[in-house]
Amino acid sequence: MEQRNTKLELDNAKGVMQFLKDPTVKIAEAITGILASDQKDWKLSAGKLVQAAIKGVLITEFGKQIIEYQKKGRIKEDYFATHKTRASLYELLKFLDDEVPDEELFTAIKSIFFSGISKNASRQDEALTYEFLQTAKKLTGTEILILRANLDLVHGKKLESITEEQIKNARSDRAVWQRVIAWQMGYGNMFSIIAKYERNLESLGLISPRVDNPSFQSEFIPTKDLRLTEMGNKFCEYISNYP
Repeated sequence: MEQRNTKLELDNAKGVMQFLKDPTVKIAEAITGILASDQKDWKLSAGKLVQAAIKGVLITEFGKQIIEYQKKGRIKEDYFATHKTRASLYELLKFLDDEVPDEELFTAIKSIFFSGISKNASRQDEALTYEFLQTAKKLTGTEILILRANLDLVHGKKLESITEEQIKNARSDRAVWQRVIAWQMGYGNMFSIIAKYERNLESLGLISPRVDNPSFQSEFIPTKDLRLTEMGNKFCEYISNYP
């Protein structure tokens, strides 16, 4: 049996691409071999190898989806024609180059991009796509799930254990909102997880901010969509168009 050379030069683009074309089992074996090696310089490259493997899969998946949606007529053939769509594609690929997003976040980002190049996309859609990609890059997969949970509750897709009275109270009370969202997401009573991400979602304009008056810090400015702002609602629409 041919012995595979596990040493990979990460600055060799051709070598990296060849590595990524291998079956996932071989990639896993190579990475395991590097981790088990006594050579510290190989161990330091292991994280980069994992990142390269993940990014290779994500980019390949993204390319296949573009071809699939073109064949189905869901996106424009000349999706690269305008400045905004070119800029949006650049932002998506740059994000992948800089980060290794989790599945929830990457699915959301792809959906936003496809929303801007759909068959019926307008100039406004293209502009919003670029704006929403900038926003999505500042989010985590957990924050995407928080927004989805809020949207599901708005649409009546709630767990049976959540009462209408609790949802009603969650429209203005932060603590109740945190608890209801945590329950909906399957976190049980660990609502502090929601509190951890609340400020970032507020700062990005996706959920309504808490009341400025210190005496009313348990409240937030109510919206018609539980806590989603108008922008948050539209953002949720874009991340849901291409699940």
